[in-house]
Formats: sequence, structure tokens, C-alpha cells
Amino acid sequence: MYSLIFRPEKNNNDHSNRVTNCIYVLFILLTGLGISSYWLLHTETSKTLAITVHSLLLISIFIFIILIAFKNKRRQTSQNIQIDKAQNILYDITTTINSAYDLKELLERFCTELSQSLTARNVSIWLITEHDWLEYIASTGIDPEVTNQPKRIKLTNELINSLSANRIIHVNEHVTRLAEILQCDVTEETKSYYIPLHSEHNILGVVRIKIDNIPFDSAHHFRELLIRLGNQLSIAIEKARVDQETRRMIIMEERSLIANELHDSLAQTLASLRFQVRVLDETLQPTSEFQSIRGIEQVENSLDEAYTDLRELIAHCRTPIKNQGLIPAVEKLISRFRKESGIHVLLQTDWQNSDLPPNMEMHIFRIVQEAMNNIRKHSGANNVRIMFRCDEQGNHNVLVENDGLGFETPNSSDHPGKHLGLTIMRERAIHLGGELRIESEPDEGTRIELLFTYNNESEHDPLQRLSGISK
Repeated sequence: MYSLIFRPEKNNNDHSNRVTNCIYVLFILLTGLGISSYWLLHTETSKTLAITVHSLLLISIFIFIILIAFKNKRRQTSQNIQIDKAQNILYDITTTINSAYDLKELLERFCTELSQSLTARNVSIWLITEHDWLEYIASTGIDPEVTNQPKRIKLTNELINSLSANRIIHVNEHVTRLAEILQCDVTEETKSYYIPLHSEHNILGVVRIKIDNIPFDSAHHFRELLIRLGNQLSIAIEKARVDQETRRMIIMEERSLIANELHDSLAQTLASLRFQVRVLDETLQPTSEFQSIRGIEQVENSLDEAYTDLRELIAHCRTPIKNQGLIPAVEKLISRFRKESGIHVLLQTDWQNSDLPPNMEMHIFRIVQEAMNNIRKHSGANNVRIMFRCDEQGNHNVLVENDGLGFETPNSSDHPGKHLGLTIMRERAIHLGGELRIESEPDEGTRIELLFTYNNESEHDPLQRLSGISK
């Protein structure tokens, strides 16, 4: 439950000055009243004048006290109205973002609701992503032609220091750069307010608001509202991130559970059948006919292939690149492939410029894994070459080729289940934002090439790369 109670206004210079002036005036009136009382008690000739002055001073003090009470009442009423207004805005926005389906919808709703509630000219949200980038995420009131292109800024020590304090930033050259990136008019930057987003000891990002007129009589209440809105959004972002990670972990655990069940049940059964068929083959070799022995050998080969497929399925259910990265995972895959097939594999890597998130690396690994499975099963190849290449512009190229038998490239009119493995590989390539090229002819080998472009400027969801800066 979020607290919607605002603290009373403190350390307000105008209010302090008013109180000081009131005390000063009241002191003068009371001093005059004391003098007039002394005069009234000791005069004989000016009794009437003394009484008149004394009465006027009493009336003045009475009126002044009433006036102070009236002004305080009016000021308290105005303050209560401001607090109620801020509470309603905070409640509406909090309710809106808490009903969002995912983090992207949450941020878009926050921008829209905040813009409407404060009559802001525009609102934008920037979050910290991997490798210390502050990246544009969502906005309202900004030209779509500008926001449709990825926007980001490298985090500097000055910018981190500006965002580290839990206070509203009004004029700061380091955050003004965000307005320039969004092609906003920086000559009116005095109308912009920046809300740092924090989660415990981490900086999550910043919200930029440009507003022509503050919808509150007190700038204190406005800043207090912005701080609380920032706190609510930070909590919502962190919760959405935790929920996303929890869902991912649940999927991983479920896949691992399936893999373990397959290993402990079906894999053991197939291993036992392989052993029994092998024993049967050895027993019948001296006495059985050629056809019977050949039939048993075919059953044995089928069981071997089924057992290998099952082992691959178990490995597929696990997450091979979770803690090691794509290239080390591929190297382990190649090592196992060499032992099982005896085929020579050459691995070439020029992957230093690659900066892929784990989910994209997983798709690449699965494409390579499927290509190598097909080579082992069907190609009859002697040599395989695997190449990973990425240039400074983020152009990625993954090549798997062999000198095997080759095959006729499948047509789009073929039955969808006929080349399911190739279909899945193409779908993974599309998910990466690229294409999969397959070149093969009978007795000419096969060449599978994955091409796509990715860097921090690419049109990929930055919410998948959220990070944080420790203060």
C-alpha cells in the first residue's frame, strides 16, 4: 500500500518572513499598549486622550489577531486543497500504472496520465540499460518521427552524480542533453523538470517533464508530488523487472524439470532397450539367418538414433549459455560433436564487437545446434566450418557449411512438417531481425548463413536490457 499523505510545508522562506513580520507588528502594538496603560495610570490632565489611545490600541490588537487567524485559516484551506489535488493526481497515476499488463504498457500509461494530470507539454522516460547507457523508453507529446528512432546517451560521472540525489533537477547542463537528443527546444529548458528514478541503492533512470505552468500555488507541493511520483514509478519498474525475471526462471525450471524427467524415464528405457537388442544380436549371430540379423541391426540403429535424439532434446531443454556466453557454449557443442561424429570442425570467430543480450544469443546457439544436428544425421560430411563475425556497425554473420552430400533446397510449397527444423531456424532468424540463407545442391555440400544487424542503436526492445548504476 502506497502512502498518499503529504508532509506539511517546511522551511518555506515566504511563510517564515510573514511570521516574522506578524510578530514584529504585534510586538510594536503590545509595546504601545503597555506605554498607553502606563500613561493612563499616571496622567490627570490628558485622561480622555489616554483612554482613547489605549482603546484604539486594544481594538487594533484585536483586529490584527483576527486578521492573522483569518489569513492562517485561508492559507490552511488553500494548502489542504493543494494537498488533496496532489493526492488525487498521485492516486490516479498509481492506480493506472498498477493495472498495466507489462513494463512497456506501464511506462506508456505513466507518460499519458502524468501529461494529462499536470497539463504538461511533453513527458519522456529514460532508463539505464546494459553497458551504462541511458536510453529513451517511452514518451507522450513528442514528435513520433523523432521517437521512432532509438535514442540514448552514454552515462558520464557528471550525469550519474546529477541523478544520484533523490531530488528534482530543474536546471542542469548534464541532463539538458536529453532534451537535445529528443530535439526539444532547450531555450525553454527552465520549464523542464527531471525526476531521478531510484531503487534501493541503484539508479534506474530519469523522467523528464516539460510544463508551461505549475498547477499548484506552492512550488514545494509540486516538487513533493514529483518526488513521490518518481518513487511510485521506481517501485513499479522494479516490481515489473522482478516479475519478468521470475517468469523467466519459472520457464527455465520447468524446462529443466522436463529434461530431468526425460533423462530419468524415457532415456533410461531406451538405454536398456539398446543394451538388450545388442545382447540379442550377439546371441543370434552364429545361428540366425542373414535377414534376421540385418533386421535386428536395423532395430539397433533405430534405437541408437532415438537415444541420440532424446539426448539432444534433453540438452535443448536446458540453458547452455546462461553463465558462459555464446562462443564458449558453441565450443562445448563442437567438442561433443567431434567425439560423437568424428567429423573435423573448424571454428573461426571475429565476435569482439558483438554486444547481444542473452535471449538473442540463445536463438543463435539453437540455429547452430540444429545445423550441426542435421550435418551429423544426414550430410555424410568430412569437414565443417563454423564462422562468427561482427563488425563495428553491428552487422552479424554466422556461417555453418560442410562438404557433405547436400540436398535440394526445400520449396515454400512443401508440407510444413517436412522440413520442420529448417522452418524453426528461419523463424529464429526473423526473431533476430535478420534472414537465414540456405544454399545446397546434391553432392555439393550445404551452406547455412545467418545475417542480421544489432547494436545499441538497433530497433530492439531496450526493456530487455535494463540494468542499473550503483550509487
